[in-house]
Amino acid sequence: MELSLLYQLFVNFSVLVTLTFVLSLTYRAWPPPPGWQLKSVRLGLTLVSTVALHLLSPSLPHGVHLDLSLVPVALMVLRYGLGSGILIGLPAALLPLLCAARTPDDPVTLGVTLGLVNLLLVSGITHLFRWTLNINDPHGSLHRHAWVAVLMFVPYNLGLALLPGGADLLQSTYLLTLAFHVLGFWAAASMITGRVSLLQSTDTFREQAHQDALSGLPNRRQFELDLPFTAPGDALLLIDVDHFKQVNDRFGHPVGDEVLRAIGKVLSETLRGRDRAYRYGGEEFAVILRRVPDARIEEVAHRLRELIAGITFPEPLERVTVSVGGASFGLWSRTRTLWDADEALYRVKQGGRNSVRVQQFCPDSAREPGGSGAGRQLEQLKRS
Repeated sequence: MELSLLYQLFVNFSVLVTLTFVLSLTYRAWPPPPGWQLKSVRLGLTLVSTVALHLLSPSLPHGVHLDLSLVPVALMVLRYGLGSGILIGLPAALLPLLCAARTPDDPVTLGVTLGLVNLLLVSGITHLFRWTLNINDPHGSLHRHAWVAVLMFVPYNLGLALLPGGADLLQSTYLLTLAFHVLGFWAAASMITGRVSLLQSTDTFREQAHQDALSGLPNRRQFELDLPFTAPGDALLLIDVDHFKQVNDRFGHPVGDEVLRAIGKVLSETLRGRDRAYRYGGEEFAVILRRVPDARIEEVAHRLRELIAGITFPEPLERVTVSVGGASFGLWSRTRTLWDADEALYRVKQGGRNSVRVQQFCPDSAREPGGSGAGRQLEQLKRS
């Protein structure tokens, strides 16, 4: 019997690992998207897993089934709570009753009763340790608290001792089934936590690739990703630090870095939640304003300029000023808006800096980038 039971539990273990791998494929992004659709898919797959594991298990006296169907249930309790775990575990526990009506003394009824007791006990104990075993923990709380996994499955089939002749059956099967439950849980949990850890690392690397380390703002790569999603009614501001080259030459690059950090902090703390600031490159910043009236673009630009001018730096620098050029997005190309804001910034630089200019779009004067020397002259002004 032991060899046959070992074989059947190994088959159950193999099926569990395969179905858990399929379940892990539903983890495709981090943080997980909101909504009930993904949760429903995972609970549905887990329900299928519990039923399949039960059907592939050996049937012993008293209608008892030895299977690993409670392992997926424990995973769902950890992920979604006690109610979800019990809900998906019920079909497998009640499955033997579908064949026919039974009497209370019928072996199948006794087996179903034991299955329900197992479900409630394992789910309840797992719920108690839900905050200790965090399935989304990238630092491995599951491995730090390995002893909890043993406690979760200790009550499995202990009720056999109350059935006629069940004590001998319990003695011959208990340790083997407990070992397979613990092994199956750790294999399945490690598979899911590994997938979650990979997604979290990918999200971190993606964020680092699109964030400027110095200012803490999104970088130009992120700006270029966001630019296509602008719409008429949005606006663009380009902000350039006046005489930044002289700041670096006179006071050193650490002071210049502190200037960029301070400006990045002011922009991130001042803008509305739907607006976004970027370090566009060098000493230049970009701001995308969402759903802002044309009449308010210049007002917002002046407020940002004044806030930056009000930053107090340690001596001998004390203060810096910025020039701001702006333009609104419309039915014309976004490249055109970018060029208009760039040219407005050039006009401010040409007129003495520390000011604001918002370019008004004029169809008669529309031209593509490269059609004017404004961009090249602006670069020359930045370097001066």
